[in-house]
Amino acid sequence: MQLKSLLFSVLTLACIAGCGGGDPANSVQGVNKLAASATCLNCHASAVALTGALVTDEWRASVHNLSNGAGCADCHEPASDHPNLCSTCHGGGEFQVTANPDAASKCLKCHGPSHPSDALMALAPQHFGYSTARALPQATRASYVSGQYQGRCRACHNPHLNTLTQQHRDYATSQHGDPKGVAWNHYEFKQDAYAACSRCHTSTGFISFVTSGFTVPSQGFGAGDPSRELLACDACHASYDFKNSVRQVAAFTAPYQAGGSPVTFPDNGKSNLCIPCHSGRLSADDLAAVPDFSNASFVSPHYLAVAGLMYMKIGFKDFTTASAPANAAAPAATARFSYGDSYTMFTGPSTPTSPPAPAGQVNSAHRRFGTPLINGDSHVAPSKGLLSAWLPGTMDTDGPCVTCHLNAADSNGVLSTNDRATSHTLAINTNTFNQVCVNCHFADVPVASVTPGNVRGFLDANGGDFRRALTLAQQILLSKYHISYTTVYPYFYDLAADPTGATAVKDWTRGTNDQVFGRRVMGACFNINLLDREPAAYVHARTYARRLIYDTIDFLDDGRINMSVGATATAIDGADYVKGATTADSSRAFNYLCNLTSPERK
Repeated sequence: MQLKSLLFSVLTLACIAGCGGGDPANSVQGVNKLAASATCLNCHASAVALTGALVTDEWRASVHNLSNGAGCADCHEPASDHPNLCSTCHGGGEFQVTANPDAASKCLKCHGPSHPSDALMALAPQHFGYSTARALPQATRASYVSGQYQGRCRACHNPHLNTLTQQHRDYATSQHGDPKGVAWNHYEFKQDAYAACSRCHTSTGFISFVTSGFTVPSQGFGAGDPSRELLACDACHASYDFKNSVRQVAAFTAPYQAGGSPVTFPDNGKSNLCIPCHSGRLSADDLAAVPDFSNASFVSPHYLAVAGLMYMKIGFKDFTTASAPANAAAPAATARFSYGDSYTMFTGPSTPTSPPAPAGQVNSAHRRFGTPLINGDSHVAPSKGLLSAWLPGTMDTDGPCVTCHLNAADSNGVLSTNDRATSHTLAINTNTFNQVCVNCHFADVPVASVTPGNVRGFLDANGGDFRRALTLAQQILLSKYHISYTTVYPYFYDLAADPTGATAVKDWTRGTNDQVFGRRVMGACFNINLLDREPAAYVHARTYARRLIYDTIDFLDDGRINMSVGATATAIDGADYVKGATTADSSRAFNYLCNLTSPERK
């Protein structure tokens, strides 16, 4: 027993050397953490982390070890008689160690709000913005460590390989990780009053929503806790084994019109995670529930309804009957189609050998990204000597969201299925442009001079035409209907009833009491609001967005769908909207708005 006691003392000293209760000021100076943890590593050499790697290997490569920051005992805090070598003879066998330091809040010993000067706490306001210890206003920022995330550092960090990765840094620059983002701090989304909103505006609510068969929360959580949550890493990743733990979510069915007009989106693999929060809260079908358009509040689609636009499910299109001819004036040799056809989404393949899309139907390569339908797509150019060619098996899974905003060439330009550099910013950057955009848009920007500035210029040129067309719709709404549009809820204000612009529109019939007319006026406003609050609609739904703007203007200018947009646009703004003898002679803005699928638009 004396030998065992001596051995036990030696092991304990080796194991806890350098442990100062987590307080750097009290730690033993000059003690190498690797040497201090040597005995721990020997005994636990076979322990495997969630990532599949050995815990000991991860820790050896970590900042804690390499920067002499923390040894095993600093976090796990073994008791003085750990391990209990006498348990074989005397029973007991209590290991007396903190098995889960994260849940026990041991990380906060060095990384908590009480260490504001710690170099590792440079992001303390973002991590602990809710904390009074940080003296930050609770109502004006969210934080990575909300009240629900105390003791859950592992939601975003590997506890042993505690490296701050490029993905962490990128995420912090994205809208998902912006502590001041209005999506996270506008309301106390955790409270009962906003329970239904929590499914997209909190991590806790989102996880519950996508893991419960899309059951909308009926109650809030964290009662009395004013902290706001960001969309944390574990919203999309089930564990810190990030690559292998992306949540598997079924195809989403949007309950438009309170479930009366449900829309099921395609199964897009990993992109299914994005669709529930980017399909729009309401669609134009919800206007059917309005009982009286002479006294009604505006029906709002909500923000960033990317999926609703991309899959043509959300906009208002009932300015005329579906059977009305859309290109009656077309030459006899041209296939005729109806307005209903022109709002139909073509879902088949588009290859040189496949049948063409039926006349009038909207054919979009962007919807095919991340699906097998993109292989051989007629929009995709053959190899042009670009940085990468579009190859089968490369970007034909996981749907369009992941394909464009996460997957692309690595930073060295090698085509692969790995997440690209700066992927978690979700930005369309040079890598995305090189691998995705130029395969179709190679003629729009000189490939030899592709730079971040060119990427921005390429996007802005298209975006500028989109914004001009949308502004034109707003101008007509104001001049003919005395309705002003602002970004302030409820968005549409009645200047006829109140010239100060402080009174929301209630009478959409504009005094006629014509319910069909009132529905179409609100529908036009619905489209303006929908497109204004999805600023990349010109990319996500290139043809559909133009279609909605065109028909919105066509109705607003004279109350009828009669292909009068070209004349209206040139009359209002002859500088931008110049119609030439041919499409090539017309101004770019005119072509963006009018060059669709009928003689008027050409």
